[in-house]
Amino acid sequence: PFFAVAVAVPIVLVIYYAYKMNLEKIKQAQQHVQELDELYHSTIASLAMAIDAKDQSTHGHVQRVQALTLGLARFAGITDENELKGLRAASLLHDIGKLAVPEYILNKPSQLTEAETAKIRAHPSVGADILETIPFPYKVAPYVRYHHERWDGTGYPQGLKGEEIPLGARILAVVDCYDALRSDRPYRPELSRELTLDYIQQEAGRAYDPKIVEILVNNIAELEAEIERAEKETPQRSLVQLEDTLDSAARDSRKLNKTVFHDIASTHKEIQAVYEISQSIGKSLNVSETLSLLASKIKKFVPYSACSIYLVSSEDDRMLPHHVSGMYKDILDTVEVRLGEGITGWVAANNEPLVDVSAAPEFPGLKVLRSVFRSCLAVPLSMDDSVVGVITLYSTHTNVYQYDHLRLMEMIAPHAAAAINNAIIHEEIQEDAYTDALTGLPNLRYFNAFIEEELRRARRISYPVTVLMMDLERFKEVNDIYGHKTGDNILVQVAQILKNQMRRSDTCLRYGGDEFVGVLPGVNKELAQQTIKRIQTYFDNHSIPLNDEKTIRLGVSIGAATFPEDGVDPESLLSVADHAMYRDKLYRATRARGPGAVLPFEKRADNV
Repeated sequence: PFFAVAVAVPIVLVIYYAYKMNLEKIKQAQQHVQELDELYHSTIASLAMAIDAKDQSTHGHVQRVQALTLGLARFAGITDENELKGLRAASLLHDIGKLAVPEYILNKPSQLTEAETAKIRAHPSVGADILETIPFPYKVAPYVRYHHERWDGTGYPQGLKGEEIPLGARILAVVDCYDALRSDRPYRPELSRELTLDYIQQEAGRAYDPKIVEILVNNIAELEAEIERAEKETPQRSLVQLEDTLDSAARDSRKLNKTVFHDIASTHKEIQAVYEISQSIGKSLNVSETLSLLASKIKKFVPYSACSIYLVSSEDDRMLPHHVSGMYKDILDTVEVRLGEGITGWVAANNEPLVDVSAAPEFPGLKVLRSVFRSCLAVPLSMDDSVVGVITLYSTHTNVYQYDHLRLMEMIAPHAAAAINNAIIHEEIQEDAYTDALTGLPNLRYFNAFIEEELRRARRISYPVTVLMMDLERFKEVNDIYGHKTGDNILVQVAQILKNQMRRSDTCLRYGGDEFVGVLPGVNKELAQQTIKRIQTYFDNHSIPLNDEKTIRLGVSIGAATFPEDGVDPESLLSVADHAMYRDKLYRATRARGPGAVLPFEKRADNV
């Protein structure tokens, strides 16, 4: 027995230690496989986040889709580990084909054209073709390729129908739609959970597998909770796993996320910014509207506390702020800059930008602005080496503006300059077409374009508008005796007098010959009589110089018509006002023949 035990014990010990060593190796191998699997998944996750960063409207989409896909697969009874791993990877990489779709299509706020739709419909096939080059140990590419197929066979890329579509792709299709509808997109805001489920249920049996839709609806509360948990696990989680596996703990995952994925997103952001701005401001031919759109678009991409857009005056070397937004708007509106002076003036004179410089030289006499704004970025708006204006951004902080901001502004500036120049030319042409060349007042063409809009506004807000028809008295005698040149000089003076006798909100225009029209918004008949009396009293009591020796005292006959009681369209209002004006002319002529009638011509010397 002793020798049997002596022989048996070492054998048992050897077997035990051999088993223990083998078990340890198995554990190490399993741990290594798990680490490789985590590395594999983390690499996929990092790639997916890079793709996600390309689309400005779907940040976090892939993480939410993955959480919802795996949750829905669990409720659908999928237990096969390889199928779950395939869904785990496919849900992250289902949009990898969007690498081949231009950003302007992905982020387009309006309806896609037929060609753009064809381009975006190619992304499932492109994504699957990319993934088929990777030797996944489980299915991934089929789920990606067919996740836009429809249950009724009208989907793409191959028009598969019903259960011809892989189960994983059917799950992914429902999940992708659900998250898309629950997220903000360039062409619409996010929908509520109820509206989203209602839409998906309506599409059950047409676009989506009815069973998958039923599972989604029955378990939506728990699935939404899984999405919230996934959103809390930010992209840094997979980066941490990746870095730990690579034994690079010295690298900060948040810093990596900020630099790598921020750079990817910002690269596409720049292209998108230029596209959006050029599209938006190019649609307007109004200078004020163009500048306002430009400032609002810039705000999305470059930070500022205040923005001033200066345009170069065509008459002198001054630059005036034609649009101001942000802090101290009222004060910045009063700032005038001369070429070569201050930040803006230097940029305009030299056609060169300045980035992150002190704003103090811009406001030599404005202490409040010098104390508030610490730095600024100024970029010239130039076309063919000719400066149209300058965009100057002010910040209350120092060291705000970087060369990335400057590069983006320099990309925007040529498009903005072209749009502003087009708007200026259009307004100048329009002003020439709508302005009376002699008096500088608006003309009949302007009246026809303006009065319709004024009456629409009055109809909408329910306020009166009075139209005055005015005709000079004794003006024919001026032309007959002194000639048309003197008559033209009189008309210029009369136009200025009429304009000065009206409110700033009123419009005075030359109707033709010696007839003028006044449009008085918000003025009823009673208030209009005050304006009529003021104008007629002035003309009855003041003389107008004819030349160095003589003056003339002209009268003016005026008739009024008020919207809506006298008419609801321009033609009827002018007709009523015209008849009233002739009645007034007759009345004034009759009164003038009586005792004390005013002589039409007077000598300046004795002022008889």
